[in-house]
Amino acid sequence: MLVRIKEAYRAWHIYLLNIKRLDRYTIGAKIDNEFLTILEIIFRATFAYNKLEKLSLVTQAIGKNDLLKFFLQLGWEQKTFDHTMYGQLILLLDEVGRMLGGWKKSLQEKTPTYK
Repeated sequence: MLVRIKEAYRAWHIYLLNIKRLDRYTIGAKIDNEFLTILEIIFRATFAYNKLEKLSLVTQAIGKNDLLKFFLQLGWEQKTFDHTMYGQLILLLDEVGRMLGGWKKSLQEKTPTYK
């Protein structure tokens, strides 16, 4: 999973250089920041020992992934990004989202619930 989000970030970073300057420093910077945040969260979750902490981090990563897709859609609607770039990134982020969902489900099955 970390490999997939790194692939998506590398693709994004290449596209970022080709975005108009105004957009690069507004929505481009926001998307870049969200990418870095999700990379950090997934990295931390990968090496977290406590299952509850890991579950919390995976849940945060799912939220950040959804937020990232929202900002990409916003940029695409504003014609900041072309269809090819948007499509490639969304496909990668959808795959990451499915992987995160499976990881969360697995953690929920292994983690006792307290009521």
